[in-house]
Amino acid sequence: MKVQKTEKAAFRFNFAQPLVEGVILDRYKRFLADIRLENGDLVTAHVANSGSMKTCWQPEAPAILTVEPPDSKRKLKYTLQAVKMPDGWVGVNTLNPNRAVFQAISTGKIEELSGYRYIQSESKTTTGSRFDLALFSDYEDAALKEVSLNPKRVGQIEEVCDSGLSPCLIEIKNATLKEGDGVIFPDAKTERGQKHLLHLIEMKQKGFRSIILFFAGRNEAKWVGPARLIDPRYAELLEQAVAKGVEAIGLQVKVSRHGLDIVGTIPVKL
Repeated sequence: MKVQKTEKAAFRFNFAQPLVEGVILDRYKRFLADIRLENGDLVTAHVANSGSMKTCWQPEAPAILTVEPPDSKRKLKYTLQAVKMPDGWVGVNTLNPNRAVFQAISTGKIEELSGYRYIQSESKTTTGSRFDLALFSDYEDAALKEVSLNPKRVGQIEEVCDSGLSPCLIEIKNATLKEGDGVIFPDAKTERGQKHLLHLIEMKQKGFRSIILFFAGRNEAKWVGPARLIDPRYAELLEQAVAKGVEAIGLQVKVSRHGLDIVGTIPVKL
């Protein structure tokens, strides 16, 4: 399945301030990275990424970090946000795609996901899966009995074109593993990701619009697809999901020193 690229004004998700620059020396134990800051200080930063980060870093590559406020009780003061590879910046904080997409939809900036009135993050369903986002037009929709609603996590979408859309569930995947001129997902075997696909199929059969959304967080990525050699089962389930009506959307993202720009969609190659 291919999704045609759309021309759409960029939505900017800014990294938190203050920002500091340095170079990455090593990444280890999944959640740690040694960084040499511009002033020469050596620090250990938190890495919010449980994947392999293959092709996303190399020793002495430029890095962008955020700094925790002085009153923070966090043990590590710095968080790694992006690394500059030969083909450009790569977003490595896997918490950011969910935040960016939530904000972009809330302000009506993603055309393919427009027309809804409400948005909720971390939506638990009767399948047992918790999906990143749920979009809906009406609290009273009978299908919403399949989703646990928490008013504290529900936001109102600014631009609404159509209030008669079917409720929608979205699972977001940060795709950064470089393959040719595209990116693939996952960069390590993911049984959790496989389960999400099975449950998206189930929710589609219950009447929901169901979407697997690949956030191509790497500059110059022209397409996104499954990493067949790393997780062949995931690739197989993705094909099955699309064949049964689950939508696969690839978001084109430009990463910079300052944040993430969502600029349109790119093809999803199965």
